[in-house]
Amino acid sequence: MSLDLSSSSQQVYNTALVVLTNDQDGDKERLLWEIVNWEENPPKKEYPLPGWEWFEIHGDPRTLNSLVTRGILNIIFKSNKSCSYETTDREAIKRALNDYRGLIQPPEEEEYIPPDLFDIIIGHEGKRELINRSISADEPVHFLLYGVPASAKSLMLEELNRLPRSKFILGSNLSKAGLYDVLLNEKEKPRFLILDELDKIDDQANLAGLLSLMERGLITETKYKRHRQIKLKCWVFASANRIKRIPEELMSRFVTLKFKPYSDAEFMDICVNVLTNREGVNESIALYITQKVLDELGSRDVRDACKLARLMKGDTKAEVDHIVGILKKQK
Repeated sequence: MSLDLSSSSQQVYNTALVVLTNDQDGDKERLLWEIVNWEENPPKKEYPLPGWEWFEIHGDPRTLNSLVTRGILNIIFKSNKSCSYETTDREAIKRALNDYRGLIQPPEEEEYIPPDLFDIIIGHEGKRELINRSISADEPVHFLLYGVPASAKSLMLEELNRLPRSKFILGSNLSKAGLYDVLLNEKEKPRFLILDELDKIDDQANLAGLLSLMERGLITETKYKRHRQIKLKCWVFASANRIKRIPEELMSRFVTLKFKPYSDAEFMDICVNVLTNREGVNESIALYITQKVLDELGSRDVRDACKLARLMKGDTKAEVDHIVGILKKQK
């Protein structure tokens, strides 16, 4: 409850919070932000009329009329051809929007963490312990996993993506508005942001948004004179092959973990473990696949072994040899 509001403003504030709390798909929250931003930064019109119409804020008239009934909006002009609205108390509505996403969020339920998280990863006990400590910490601690391709860092990210409310983003595919779209428009706001190929993000807006999220827990978008901001408690787990291109101020927000290339023995252990526990391959065939990927395909990438296993029609060495033979011809 906001004690510094007048009784009428408090009523609007309380009603707006009820509407937001029951807004399962987030449509009303996005609509109210659109309305607030429009009223704070109204576009210039050739023939200015009071208020705004439904098409100017991309709202459904039925939804707008329901907000009128609840006392959140007023109709200030109506004719056979048009209907103009305005908020009854913009500041109270804005306060409710900010509080809903920040100050008065209900306590988070304890979320299920897979008990076998990281079990398929051989070694890296220290790294696994630190990341597990971060996951269970009260406040976010962010991690950057870096090193050569085909090391355990990608496998670590894949495991982290099994966490509840995790969102996986590939940096090389991130559009200019991509990070904002994920953090502002997702119906269920992510708790764990899994960001692969951080070093391939070169858009300054995305980098600035990530820095703000990690530093202050805020994500802000200013677009076409519209302003949106939410407070978000989010853990960031990122990976990169190289760290030279990552801005220093962003690097300083991470705990950095360096991953070295697999040795042949490490690759064999990890690959067999993944194939048997995640892909359902029997152990003898898993070992045979691993040996073929290492010796004949010249790869230490666990993903190559998984792809080979998924192409097989049966768990036989003949199937492995057949697929490896085709793959070798493609090199």
